[in-house]
Amino acid sequence: MIGDPLSCLATLAAAPEVEHFTDVDAVTGSHRAVVIGIDIRALRTRRHLRSALRDIEDQCATLCARLRGLEHIVLVLNGSPVVSESSVLRICDSAARRVHTRLEQAYARSVVITAVLAERCNDRDRLAERVIARARERESLDAGIALRWQEIAHTSIGAAGMNEYL
Repeated sequence: MIGDPLSCLATLAAAPEVEHFTDVDAVTGSHRAVVIGIDIRALRTRRHLRSALRDIEDQCATLCARLRGLEHIVLVLNGSPVVSESSVLRICDSAARRVHTRLEQAYARSVVITAVLAERCNDRDRLAERVIARARERESLDAGIALRWQEIAHTSIGAAGMNEYL
């Protein structure tokens, strides 16, 4: 786990299988998944959000280069008081697909990129369960996807992603 310490990730952060790193350059080991917390509350425009996600894209490339066994990157974002949730979802969906394609082309590996908009998350335990389950999945048709918390509150990320894919 790297990135911003979001309150919705508190349960996940306390899980025994989670290791914390200060930044992407400190990540070492044979991790299969990385969770990146992204605080977007201070971002005022869609342009600022896109710029922040481009920085995350570069971090994902660094992670892919450092971790040979990397299969999943899960981006968890809190909400923006200015940019609408539907705009954030569209921008994140586009970014997730772009990051997946970039990593596939650069490293000849398929790394599943999942963005979760957790602004309305009211169950930290369930969010932790969903993210851990996603990290344990082997393959996925939804190789780059963004989902709202409400879409995964009652089903797995994989199932919700499959519904979006179809």
